[in-house]
Amino acid sequence: MKDIYILRHGQTLYNLQKRVQGKGINSSLDEVGKAQGMAFFDAYKDIPFELVITSSLNRTIETVSPFIDLGIPHLQFEELDEISWGVYEGKEATEELHREHKQLITHWKNGLYEARITEGESALEMQARLHQFVRQLIARPEKQILICTHGGSLAFLMTILQQEPLSKMPKYKHHNTGLCKFYFDGEAFQLQIQDDVAHLE
Repeated sequence: MKDIYILRHGQTLYNLQKRVQGKGINSSLDEVGKAQGMAFFDAYKDIPFELVITSSLNRTIETVSPFIDLGIPHLQFEELDEISWGVYEGKEATEELHREHKQLITHWKNGLYEARITEGESALEMQARLHQFVRQLIARPEKQILICTHGGSLAFLMTILQQEPLSKMPKYKHHNTGLCKFYFDGEAFQLQIQDDVAHLE
């Protein structure tokens, strides 16, 4: 049995400027993002976390750094990195980009999971690496685990942990430091909290 807390990283300058920020962009938190991370820490610092897990990218590590500073063991998993948006990485969200992104999401909703942005990752590739992470998560001995990942990664995880088809993934939206909580009973993951940002109020 495990309690799994999963949150999206805090705000970055790329978020603020509405620039595409995928696996290939290793950005850091801006001042708002740092404050969001601290607000989350203040709200959840009394949870006896046994392990902190992040992606390999700075923005997730920085978001939960107050927990890491407490001496809680910390592991990085590249499998949790954001999806690669290929040729659009770092670019401003133009009308053309919005159209292509909307078309990609429509393909995924229709079950065309091999579709991708040029030089980016497909839904199938993203699912495969996150499945690998979930297998490792289940095998770990810790019972209280804090995970910080990315908006896209978290949307995929929502379908994987609930055994839903990937076509359901686009319905999951997550705010910066929005928290999802799952309970793992040894066989299945049960969603208890979805995109909670009460700590920011």
